[in-house]
Amino acid sequence: MPFKQHLCIFYERADELWSLCAPLIQDHADAGFKWLYVVDEHDFQDIKSGIESRLHPPRPPGEVVNAGVLSLLDTHFSVDTIIGQLRTQAKTALQEGFSGLFLLTEMTWSLRTSFGVAYLSEYEGRLHELLSSTSLRAACLYNRRVFPETMILDALRTHPGVHAADGLHRNPHFLPPAALLFGDVRAQLQYWLKAISPALADSWYQDGEAPEPSYATPSTARSANLAFKAPIYNLEAPLVASNGGQQRWKIHCLGELRVYRQDGTLVRWNTVHGATLKTKTLFAYLLHRGQKGATAEEIADLLWPEANSTGQSLNRLYHTVHCLRMALNPEMTSSRASPFVLNDDQHYFLALPEGTWIDIPVFEQLCYKAERLLREDNDEESLTCHLAAESLYGGFLLADIPVQYTENVDKDWCWSRRYWLQEMYLKMLTYLAGTYRRRNDIPRALSYCEKVFRIDPCSERAHQEMMRIFHVSGRRDALDRQYRLCLQALERYDGRVPSPATQALYQSLMASL
Repeated sequence: MPFKQHLCIFYERADELWSLCAPLIQDHADAGFKWLYVVDEHDFQDIKSGIESRLHPPRPPGEVVNAGVLSLLDTHFSVDTIIGQLRTQAKTALQEGFSGLFLLTEMTWSLRTSFGVAYLSEYEGRLHELLSSTSLRAACLYNRRVFPETMILDALRTHPGVHAADGLHRNPHFLPPAALLFGDVRAQLQYWLKAISPALADSWYQDGEAPEPSYATPSTARSANLAFKAPIYNLEAPLVASNGGQQRWKIHCLGELRVYRQDGTLVRWNTVHGATLKTKTLFAYLLHRGQKGATAEEIADLLWPEANSTGQSLNRLYHTVHCLRMALNPEMTSSRASPFVLNDDQHYFLALPEGTWIDIPVFEQLCYKAERLLREDNDEESLTCHLAAESLYGGFLLADIPVQYTENVDKDWCWSRRYWLQEMYLKMLTYLAGTYRRRNDIPRALSYCEKVFRIDPCSERAHQEMMRIFHVSGRRDALDRQYRLCLQALERYDGRVPSPATQALYQSLMASL
């Protein structure tokens, strides 16, 4: 498929976006294509005027529709449904007498729901396959100010072409959907080698060569650096399983631990008879230990501290490891063949499918990006990032793992991370309250502060924001009452008085009413 059929555009400003879209629309209109613009971020009329004013000479007007029309904003996100909608749109364009349909989509729709964030690559991969079999052409529009780096990387991997101010470019980082989504490292390497030199690709793997192992051993993974690391959050970099065609997972750690396979099925921790919570805890523990892994003794001490003997706890461990391996690979006949739970001299590791998505680093990247935008006084785009982060935060980190395993301060693999992420979430809620206050949406601003207080009644940041909200509402009595509530909460739970900053803010706001 020619790379021009599936393009991505990265932009920051609306005028930059219109200038990049207009020549593409012009070229497709000249070729007899209808153009359809899917809006999520911008105003309908701004799009029409911004693009059509740049078409010289004028072309037939296109159609602008909201992302919800194509099921992109559905709570129960379904890639199949969306692709079906796009297929219908392409057929309709042909029936109307056009040569095809040129689709331009503002990709901020993917930040509106947690499933949109998690399944962006699957959508782009399925779209790419659709383009190869229909008269549909597409340009996906990414606002680089609001998308986290991990999602920008996915955009690069899923588009064969990039349209920039200096023209169209073939994307050297593109990977075909089959190679990307199935995590087939060998297929990815062969594709890139072929793009450099077909002869080099042909000579790389000789006929009859033995296949690579279906997983990377701890030693080879460390030496080959076959792992990714969350750039900000201190989640230890996990090993990556080459996994012999296994598709990548979606791992949700914020709230209850959930692991989804590529086809959307949920990993069932009770696949074989065993202690389900201990099987789930073992997965969570090894995930957070990353490349360090854990010794049999460390795991046994965490899960069976009451065992009468080391032999008893190790026997229980072996059974739990078997249960975990079968839960992750229920089709296996022998759990020892698992590419995901590895054992190297009584040292256990979790190896994830290539490209596995984990919610924690994405949540954090969105929060940091939103804070940066706030410092630039860009409320609109910071709101987009904060709402996307809010959709990812399903609750306490690993909320359904029993407290006896997660809140052991002596073996702190989860406890401090849990409260650190919760603090980031509470800070985010307060920022959202401030954003809605500045938009004069007082009920929503108050609701975000109340969310904070349900978790932490001593949050001075939220008390300060609540006082600002009452100040802009002209509610002097409510402002004073909020300060008194702050005094009482801090005295009751922390045994202290408000900080000088809170006291000064209260006095300043009261003096100006």
